[in-house]
Amino acid sequence: MKETVTFQDFSGIDFGRGEVQPVLGAVLHVEYPAGICLTVRAYKYTPYYVMLYKEHTSLLTVYCYSKTKLLAYVRNLNRDIQAGKYRNKKTLRKQAFQIVQERNLTSYMNNTKWYKLLKVINEKLPFRPPYVYKLLSDSPDRDDIQPFRHLPNSPQCWCGECFHDYRFYEIEYVRITPKYAVNHGGILVENLEIFDETRELIQELENAHIPFERENRDIIIYGYR
Repeated sequence: MKETVTFQDFSGIDFGRGEVQPVLGAVLHVEYPAGICLTVRAYKYTPYYVMLYKEHTSLLTVYCYSKTKLLAYVRNLNRDIQAGKYRNKKTLRKQAFQIVQERNLTSYMNNTKWYKLLKVINEKLPFRPPYVYKLLSDSPDRDDIQPFRHLPNSPQCWCGECFHDYRFYEIEYVRITPKYAVNHGGILVENLEIFDETRELIQELENAHIPFERENRDIIIYGYR
């Protein structure tokens, strides 16, 4: 079970000129000069979130999977902030647009279309399909953005927190696998029940005028290409 994190766990960190403020849903929120804010959120069934903002625009989001790593990361990040490392750093939005220009990419989606996609997934389909997404800044060999080698064994969450906190401008593509399999057998003898909503997903994407491509069993939606 994940360890509980409270505000008291950060009491040994000197935030210097940073001002600690209460924020609903955050175990820690610190506002520094130059419009820089550090926020830590800890939910029951997800990793710890460390988010850094400058003038209300995201600079970074990091997931920590243990309390020890979280406290160490926040301590080091606080030190870097006070040393001025992020004072002139480009926001994630500016970084994303720079990558688009450098790679000569074309935009295929906008916020309206992304929200339409979430509406389709969350309201129109029999289940919320498994997916992976690649950000503009991700290395293409990262394990967690590769196609599923086997059918996943359950649907997946498409809430804002899971779907990249609604920062659509960073998403290069989303690869959706509109199927999952439940094994009613054992380890040695499988008895798979396949749930498939490929036809329904394609129909809803066409109805919403969301561009997509098929690749084997997957549906790919490109933010940029």
